[in-house]
Amino acid sequence: MRRGFTLVELLVVIAILGITSAAVVPAFARATRDDAVTRAARDFERVVASARETALTRAVRVRVTIVPETGRYWVQVESASDLSALDSGVFALSGGVRFQSPVPRPSVAFDPLGVADGDSLLVLGPTGAMALVIDRWTGEAHVQAR
Repeated sequence: MRRGFTLVELLVVIAILGITSAAVVPAFARATRDDAVTRAARDFERVVASARETALTRAVRVRVTIVPETGRYWVQVESASDLSALDSGVFALSGGVRFQSPVPRPSVAFDPLGVADGDSLLVLGPTGAMALVIDRWTGEAHVQAR
């Protein structure tokens, strides 16, 4: 009757576990960093969707402006008689994630019918990028992996 494992069997199992972990650990690290990019993109998408909803319900022009270097944003109602702030805040950019745009202060404006006019914005991370695209006619925000 044989009890236990031989030293060779234990070494083979440890080698298999080492090879498997060497392949899996980098994928988990990359997924964690990508989550930061996705989280920033989804936060921006949420703010833009809220601004569009406000433009439609109040029948006013609403503009979302962002400072790419800091992640700070503000949402304003634009009318002939008033320019008032509705919301402001800072997007949580972590893990080397940053916004990039060809203009210094990109913005997206929604008219009372929900039609959008805006600048392009990218969310860049250590392992990838996402484009924040606003459909001009529907005013809906879409996040596209690049």
